[in-house]
Amino acid sequence: MVVEVTGFSIFALKDRFIELLLAPVNYSEMLWIAVPLILALFLTEIYFSRYKQEELGWNSAYGNALVLLFVSVDIFRYLFNNNMLENMTTKLAIALAVTIMAILLTLINFLHILPENLAYGLSSKLPVNFLAYIALILVYSDIPADFMTFIASVGILVLFAAAIILLRKLIPVSIEEVEY
Repeated sequence: MVVEVTGFSIFALKDRFIELLLAPVNYSEMLWIAVPLILALFLTEIYFSRYKQEELGWNSAYGNALVLLFVSVDIFRYLFNNNMLENMTTKLAIALAVTIMAILLTLINFLHILPENLAYGLSSKLPVNFLAYIALILVYSDIPADFMTFIASVGILVLFAAAIILLRKLIPVSIEEVEY
């Protein structure tokens, strides 16, 4: 029995989930930006797992926002190189939305507009890199930006968060922190 609600099925969701995960492999031109994003996410998590006393600061939050800005520039480069800037399309709307979010986050962090906890939460590696990753997939691939993609993206976010939690448990704390 397949659970289906107005064209929505668990099997279609599973297929979209896998399609999103494999998009960088299937659309290899995005590998040049997607791989550094994913590596930066997990390497940063390894660092903060080892040095638990260290916290995200304004400078890190600002740097993370700049990463989103660099990704938006890459998205516009891709759209320009593929003659996709002439008409308002979903891909162009995604590029504009990511750019606006990147500029707003950069300004928020540069000017310390929001309370630290809120700004740090919005600008931490996982939300910034995840947003950048999904935007890259939606622009570089033929995967539609629909409800099924949104739900599958939430599943990927949960998967990434679970991987980070597991990573945090596996990484030993530094000797300095144990003595501290």
